[in-house]
Amino acid sequence: MAAAKPGGTEVQRCLVELRQMIISGALLPGQKVYQSEIAARLNVSRIPVREALSNLQAEGVVTYKAHTGFTVARFSGEDLIEIYLMRRLLETEILRSIDLQKVDVVELEALNAKLASLSPATDPDEYQDTNHTFHFRLFEYSELKLVIQEVQRLWYMSSFYRSLFFQEADSRLRVYDDHAQIIDAIRDGDVERLIQSSDHHRGATESLVTERIGWSRPRRSEA
Repeated sequence: MAAAKPGGTEVQRCLVELRQMIISGALLPGQKVYQSEIAARLNVSRIPVREALSNLQAEGVVTYKAHTGFTVARFSGEDLIEIYLMRRLLETEILRSIDLQKVDVVELEALNAKLASLSPATDPDEYQDTNHTFHFRLFEYSELKLVIQEVQRLWYMSSFYRSLFFQEADSRLRVYDDHAQIIDAIRDGDVERLIQSSDHHRGATESLVTERIGWSRPRRSEA
């Protein structure tokens, strides 16, 4: 049974737990979410569970239908590609707005080293959390707070699909190397290389996930 976190409300705790269930695959895309089961698991009433699910519905993480209830969102290949397109556009603006001289490179290196010491197979929750912290700690140097919130929403929407990337045998090394390139660009104060490295990192995940699930990127007409 999950224990209440100091200073956290029941709704916030339910949000954290539900997101983690989706990220870890405990709740799969298209699966119905039974409020009574979640409430019993978290030792809370159904009220904070429903509020948390309503928040996730607003984020696009779950869907709701009358007489059916809440269901974990399921995306098509086209949907997922659009999510990554929006992430690329928004994250590029975030990175351009950061004063790279103010970024604590040592902190990012420590986070990347911690990530390298974890296994996506045996430490999936901590691995995902550390990876998230690495990226959003960098984003926090930007003053585009509303844009960061939107990227956070898109991040959660695609969390299960992104977790498929981490199941690949060489994913840990690839993530570490990609993060190292991002850190090098920050250290050199090269924003264009930072954006390029971030695009490569994000694109590798998108390509692998869409290929693994059997989706194909729609062709764009030539100009």
